[in-house]
Amino acid sequence: MTFVSSPLPEAERAIAGDALRATLVDLLDLSLVVKQAQWNLYGPRFRSVHLQLDEVVTTARDYAGMVAERAAALGVSPDGRAATVAATGQAENRG
Repeated sequence: MTFVSSPLPEAERAIAGDALRATLVDLLDLSLVVKQAQWNLYGPRFRSVHLQLDEVVTTARDYAGMVAERAAALGVSPDGRAATVAATGQAENRG
């Protein structure tokens, strides 16, 4: 297994890592929320709104991938597991 050493000093890496992890969770959560909204669409403009929401989901997932890759490049382990997204979202809703 290869470990990536960060080009940043530890304090800056921690700050960047926290920001990247939070952004990753937000993007994954957004993609899931939009999918939920999409599944509950109906009405005369269903098709056009459905396609627009597909674009939002794709964009959010693409950016989530970029954020995770940047985190890994800094030596920060990205965590996009469903349990992490759910726990982080619940903590934000409480606080």
